[in-house]
Amino acid sequence: MHELGVATQIVNLVTRVVEEHSATKAGEITVEIGVLSCLDSASLEFCFDAITKGTGLESARLKIEKIDPRAKCRSCGTEYTVRMDDFRCKACGSGDFDMIAGREICVKEVEVE
Repeated sequence: MHELGVATQIVNLVTRVVEEHSATKAGEITVEIGVLSCLDSASLEFCFDAITKGTGLESARLKIEKIDPRAKCRSCGTEYTVRMDDFRCKACGSGDFDMIAGREICVKEVEVE
């Protein structure tokens, strides 16, 4: 379960942000998760809640935004949203592409109080 490791990294980052802003606590934490990252949102929230219980981040809550997989065709240059059952380019049908989104895990925003 790598959700625990990701939750721990989020807690470490948010703790630094709270300290850097001389805040007392964090509110909503917006996290972008690519569909291809293989992270389970419910498990991530569970792990986050478990490791922040009894800490200064206990009242913080995760807001998870899913990022759809996107690719850029190497043959024609078209950027397109990837369907999980068909990764080929929607314009030319080529299977030669670069993934440009959908694997990321990113803390986008931290509300501090």
